Amino acid sequence: MNTIDGLDNVIMVEKNHLYVMFLPADMIAVRRFRRELEKSLRVNHFPEEDIQQIELACDEALTNSITANINNYSKETIICKWRIEGLTFSLLLLDYGKGIPSEKNTCLEKPKSLSELIENFNKLELSCQNILPFSGVQKKHKNMGQGMNIICKIMDKVKIHYHKNDDIIDSLVEAVDGSLLELEFSCKKR
Repeated sequence: MNTIDGLDNVIMVEKNHLYVMFLPADMIAVRRFRRELEKSLRVNHFPEEDIQQIELACDEALTNSITANINNYSKETIICKWRIEGLTFSLLLLDYGKGIPSEKNTCLEKPKSLSELIENFNKLELSCQNILPFSGVQKKHKNMGQGMNIICKIMDKVKIHYHKNDDIIDSLVEAVDGSLLELEFSCKKR
């Protein structure tokens, strides 16, 4: 077990292609997570293009988890656990947000044109800004609302579960302790 960047609030454990990080609800955690994720994928000989795709999807997932924790006033640690078996990457990400409502639990349709995509992003950019911590300092963060769409387009498997007390449940009930996001990516699909 070791700390990342000498900070006690970020802990990384690695054993036999199984990696676990305990991260604070702070956007600086995305950078630290990305660095460790990239290193683990390179050591396991993932192609560069796949590394970039996995990093993007995982960045979006962790950003969503940090935002969920902050919006739920939770100071709980976010847990990222990933395993690499051959050229298959699996991630479990546990947060303490309120969960994604079921109507938002599906991937969005692809825009019909680049101009439609840009127009949608511009509208979202104006309407969706959060204040999130970055190294403990509150900064504006543009929450474009496209994270799950990006994740669904990249990953082979995307499942959202919820946790309440000691139970894992598959549907969002009125009060949950948080979300458990399950992602999988296989290089063999290319």
